Amino acid sequence: MTYCEFCGDQIGYLPFTCKYCGATFCKKHRLPENHECTFELKHVSVVPATPITSKKLYQDVDLKKTASQDYLDKGPKALKKYLKRHERERRKTFKSYENNQKLYAKATQFTGTKTLFLLIIIFSITGIVFNYSGFLQYIYLSLHSLVYDFTYHTLITSLFTSETDPFGFFFLIIMLMFLYFMARNIEASKGSRFLIWLYIISSLFSALFYIILRLSMHFYLPIDENAIFAGFAWGGMLGLLSYSLFPIMNQQITGMMAFLPIRLKGRTFLYIIILFRLLPGLLFAFSNVAYLLFYLPDLGGILGAYIVYRTQLGR
Repeated sequence: MTYCEFCGDQIGYLPFTCKYCGATFCKKHRLPENHECTFELKHVSVVPATPITSKKLYQDVDLKKTASQDYLDKGPKALKKYLKRHERERRKTFKSYENNQKLYAKATQFTGTKTLFLLIIIFSITGIVFNYSGFLQYIYLSLHSLVYDFTYHTLITSLFTSETDPFGFFFLIIMLMFLYFMARNIEASKGSRFLIWLYIISSLFSALFYIILRLSMHFYLPIDENAIFAGFAWGGMLGLLSYSLFPIMNQQITGMMAFLPIRLKGRTFLYIIILFRLLPGLLFAFSNVAYLLFYLPDLGGILGAYIVYRTQLGR
């Protein structure tokens, strides 16, 4: 006699075998969601990969009995022990599911996204105020200020700061609105800590690019005579944007270009983002080489995000 491995009732008809865990169940519990399938046992397919005779097919199925069938053959006592162990695994799986649901519910509050974007807005507004007050060295990064004013804290504040005028701040807000849903997707799948970690790594690589470029320009723009200030919020935001594109580099995605939907590959969108910072920097550099320090360091954010993506850092 066959028993349902979920409720233990006898089955007086042809039992149902779960194609995932391989156990047998009654009509009521035949679906995976009804018997809370743990997916512990791999399904043994009875469909041959190559054409074979029906005799060979049934021989293979007989040789590949499931573990649950062995317990059924041993009698009611063995079956009872098996059902108890199955119940423990079921409770364990259900508890794990509840914990995952709690983590997901916490992530869907998007605390990390809100905190990150709020920091960018606050520090950027502070940067505008400091610009008109003549105190840029206290929030933006500058090698001149690091050496002569000892403003080491700008290694942190500059990571969340961008733009020095209201017009540039307007474009920053548009960028934040565009990135909001992408940042939420990253947080929902990876967690708040990973989102913040990804942004900081991207911003730090932008700062590294800035320092390398600034040192390379020392002979044209001496550090002791020229204080060139930079914020790296754009580098961090481009890092978040590019991280969302890396898994779909060869897939067709739809983006908005001047309110018109444009369908391109993820790789093409990434190239457009790079050109968005590279071309203005090279163009304005003909009039003043210092413009390279305002545009090119943001590309470091893309490199930082790529390193996180390839090396699985922060997971």
